[in-house]
Amino acid sequence: MNDQSNPTPEGRRRWPHTQGYFPDLSAADTEPDLELPCTCTPTCAPRCAGECGCKACDMAFGEFCDVAGLAGVDGLRVSEAEALAKFRGQ
Repeated sequence: MNDQSNPTPEGRRRWPHTQGYFPDLSAADTEPDLELPCTCTPTCAPRCAGECGCKACDMAFGEFCDVAGLAGVDGLRVSEAEALAKFRGQ
């Protein structure tokens, strides 16, 4: 069982350029943020938004919502279902 502080094999597959971690936004894109491991399993959605507890995918979803204008100072401006659908290209 993963202790949620290290990337899983699936996490390393999903984030190969950063060894299974979300990229460190304060550094070059190829630098891993060791605080944000991908702990996904093969059963996670292809574009996981962190529902499984994955910190890397949760951060990716949050960044997407921010850039897409879906997030405001008080949280999402749309329903979570709508944000997830946009994130997953549905």
